[in-house]
Amino acid sequence: MSNNKLYNSIEIPGSFLIPGFSIYVLEIIKEKNKWFYIGMTGDPYYPSARSAFHRLSGHLELNTRSTQNQLLIALNQKLNINSVEDLKKLDIRMHHFPIEGFRRITDKKLDNVTMQKLQQTEEYKDYKIKQKKVAVLENALIYKLDDKLLNKTIGKIIEEDKIDFPEVYNRILKLVNS
Repeated sequence: MSNNKLYNSIEIPGSFLIPGFSIYVLEIIKEKNKWFYIGMTGDPYYPSARSAFHRLSGHLELNTRSTQNQLLIALNQKLNINSVEDLKKLDIRMHHFPIEGFRRITDKKLDNVTMQKLQQTEEYKDYKIKQKKVAVLENALIYKLDDKLLNKTIGKIIEEDKIDFPEVYNRILKLVNS
């Protein structure tokens, strides 16, 4: 059970703050029970990748109009966590698995015409290849671990020899199944 004190601290490794491709696992503990949420960084359309910590904060966004707070929605639906006060009952641990290969293409917000031009470049095509590999890994993990996850998606069957990051895949399987 969570130890609610007047004083708490958090230590954030620098790698959690760096935009890039990654898989992250959120381990949610309520009383003596554990649940997990698996996510990734690396946008499927726009060539960007937020930091893992940015994703965590988005997942816990309290604004009801947020489109990022899938974890908060799942906590409400599956664990009956439906108020800020209920969040005190939880401990959340984030496991971060950075994946090499992200390179920022632009910092500018692009209109549709400029985005279409960007999509024809080798830089964007390289981004998409790497982003799709991370998405395959995320989908394989979600499918394999579905019964232990709070994710709303069900993932996809992926043959293990088609996964480009087997060391990350195996570490996450071990983490969730331990």
